[in-house]
Amino acid sequence: MKKKFFIFGLGALLFFNILAWRLVFEGNKNEVAAYFLDVGQGDSQLIKINQANFLIDAGRNDLVLKNLERILPFYQKRIDVLFISHPQEDHVKGIFSLVRNYEIGAVIFNGQEISFWPKLASLFKANNIPFFALTKGDEVVFGKNYFQILWPETNFGGKLDENDASLVVAFRSNYFSALFLGDISSKVEKILLNSFDFSKIKVDVLKVAHHGSKYSSDFNFLKAVSPKVAVIEVGKNSYGHPTSEVLERLANLKIEVFRTDKDGIVKIFSENNLLKVAKSLSN
Repeated sequence: MKKKFFIFGLGALLFFNILAWRLVFEGNKNEVAAYFLDVGQGDSQLIKINQANFLIDAGRNDLVLKNLERILPFYQKRIDVLFISHPQEDHVKGIFSLVRNYEIGAVIFNGQEISFWPKLASLFKANNIPFFALTKGDEVVFGKNYFQILWPETNFGGKLDENDASLVVAFRSNYFSALFLGDISSKVEKILLNSFDFSKIKVDVLKVAHHGSKYSSDFNFLKAVSPKVAVIEVGKNSYGHPTSEVLERLANLKIEVFRTDKDGIVKIFSENNLLKVAKSLSN
């Protein structure tokens, strides 16, 4: 049965299912920038399109708030769409602080109701925040900007562990493109490699999978994606992230690497048709 959801907030959000779920926003054309937040050993990325804010994950604590305060004006306390790659502590625990301080328009998750998800679902329901499970082929559309879900596949059930069930999101705009991999392993990277022609997706920016774990970032996958810039979200940890193996693969492919543990908040944007990177001081 076809379903339609209409939600009105900053711009109009139209959920519909013709061939795939899509969220549609109306907006004007100004700045598009991606911020890789400095949240320690965890993940959080902000994609800012004009006055609309799209957040992928929120780290493990309230550091996400300190980051957002440095980027957004004090009066802009809204996240239009929050993507949750997968419900593990280092990606979602910061959401509890986020909800207390920001209005959330809608939440997108991978459909895996394990780990932290029951607590998150209760939090969203208590605050009247709608949430939707999206899978491969679905899209979130804002003007001429697209968030395409490449993974996981529909009805994956319990066949994948939490990391390999991560949402993989490809962002495309007129300015640059980016690929956000959550915590997937090389096992899923190989599936993606057989499913998509990354020469057509043309990835400019790569959010390196799983904080630079040696079990991710397969050489053939990195070579096929061929980003100009790679960002590793990482903090002090006992896992050895980012591993020397991954750093060596990136170096061999001449991919410029930035790390939140060394570079702080990493901002990527386009100016005069050139991709630019700005760094902040670490928190």
